[in-house]
Amino acid sequence: MRPRHLTLLAVLLVAEACTDATSPKLTLTVVPASRSLGISQDSIAVTPDSALVTLTGAGSATAAWTATHGSSAWLTIVTAGGTGSAVLRWVVDPIYLAPGTYVDTITISADGAIGSPARIVDSLTVSGAAAQFITVRRPWLPGEQDSTIAAATRNHTTLPYVGDLSDLAAQLYAGDSVTVVVANPAYTAARAGGPEHAAQFAAGWGAVGVSISIQDHSSTPWDTLSWLGVMWWNPADSTWKGWTIAATKATTIALTNVSTTAFDASGATSGAGGGEAQQSTGTYWQASSGQLQINRNSSCGSTTTVPSGVWKGGTTRTCTFGGRLVTLSMPRVTGSTSPTTQTINFDFRTARITGARIVCVFPSPCTGAAGAVVARLRAARGRPAGS
Repeated sequence: MRPRHLTLLAVLLVAEACTDATSPKLTLTVVPASRSLGISQDSIAVTPDSALVTLTGAGSATAAWTATHGSSAWLTIVTAGGTGSAVLRWVVDPIYLAPGTYVDTITISADGAIGSPARIVDSLTVSGAAAQFITVRRPWLPGEQDSTIAAATRNHTTLPYVGDLSDLAAQLYAGDSVTVVVANPAYTAARAGGPEHAAQFAAGWGAVGVSISIQDHSSTPWDTLSWLGVMWWNPADSTWKGWTIAATKATTIALTNVSTTAFDASGATSGAGGGEAQQSTGTYWQASSGQLQINRNSSCGSTTTVPSGVWKGGTTRTCTFGGRLVTLSMPRVTGSTSPTTQTINFDFRTARITGARIVCVFPSPCTGAAGAVVARLRAARGRPAGS
């Protein structure tokens, strides 16, 4: 007779073999293995998506799984994990993406499972949306050039951060043609669930680019304050003006997020801000979100000295600016002029606008009122003058 413990061992081995043969091992599958989404650049929708995570085999009902993804900011996983078979959910938010195709990978893992890790390749294609407003270049109408220069000089277009550019009107409006803002015939107004679009632009609105660098030699060490952006105004109402400005020392900028609150808090030294004001009615809209891009700042003319005004003594060159404002949202802060919220989609990349590139070495030879700009920015940053 065989020893009892050998008989017991044989029974256990047979039982284990039977278990292996009849109970499948833990297995992980995910369906689908890929996702593809196309969306327009001016969409403000956050799009949900999902996939089915299935666990089968031994211990599948209590087996845990986790989900992670790459570093892309446009994809957010809602269901980071679970137990047993379940639905994996995530959302796609393309609002700050330039046109193009973006790819991220979601990885699903379950310890010890066959098929782990499983992967979902998620691709997002952002198409360039037609802007609501564009620029066109046309010849001056009879007498229009002189009257435009006179009006710009008389109205003193003083805006936050960039001061008064009215003394440069003759340079900005030289030449035999002018660029104006018009409604884009390719724009589709009826967009389901879209924002309330801006009512402010109409045919004939003006726009100029602006690039300003203040080299403040009154500070220790020297401080450089630089801005780049676009300004626009209503020729029928000299008190109605708008602007979007980014803090940068570069001559061009990629799509940059706009938050005036954050821009102001930095003393206008980082990020981007903007707004629109109709002073005659006390109405002010402040930019809270959206993007600014300046992709062209070149073809500059000769350097001249600014003869008067805020930037007196500084140097300036008249340049060609191209860029766009993408879904720039400006809620109304004061006043009652419509709309409650302006949402601007404005493209001036094709018919580029004229602009000024100004360099002011303060306090000399730039002796104009730029010092007030420097003082205001110093105060915003909590720094005393000369420090």
